[in-house]
Amino acid sequence: MIPNRHFYFLRHGQTDWNGQGRYQGHSDIPLNAHGIGQAEAAAHVLERTSIDHIVTSPLIRAVKTAAVVAERLNRPIYVERRLIERNFGSFDGLVIREVKARHGLRPDQQSSAILPPDADPWDEIFKRVPPAIAQWLNVFPDETHLFVAHGGVF
Repeated sequence: MIPNRHFYFLRHGQTDWNGQGRYQGHSDIPLNAHGIGQAEAAAHVLERTSIDHIVTSPLIRAVKTAAVVAERLNRPIYVERRLIERNFGSFDGLVIREVKARHGLRPDQQSSAILPPDADPWDEIFKRVPPAIAQWLNVFPDETHLFVAHGGVF
């Protein structure tokens, strides 16, 4: 269980696949220019906070977002494998709205019921993410953390 402590969460900046509405999952897609601008804007806002640790997913889009913030705040980055995005399996790279339409879902409906067998089940995220966050908060209980990861993680 996650301790009742203050922390920040920052979703990575935009990638081309985000802009195209594609499943990304474990595909290691870099930030685009807009995403770098988003990271810089986030760093500007976060300058007014007292963040001690920046903990990031290992995927390059999250690492780059964390690096932009870390440079502005002069803080180290720690990579936490358990913050990695959900694996969407054979859906990675496919356009989300097209996949949903093919399976009879509206754009606003969740795709969890139609994911392929090689995708991570949702409960896998619940088994790995809260313990990861809890561990960081418990090891450094008097310090403020920024977790940089993915929409699906949080």
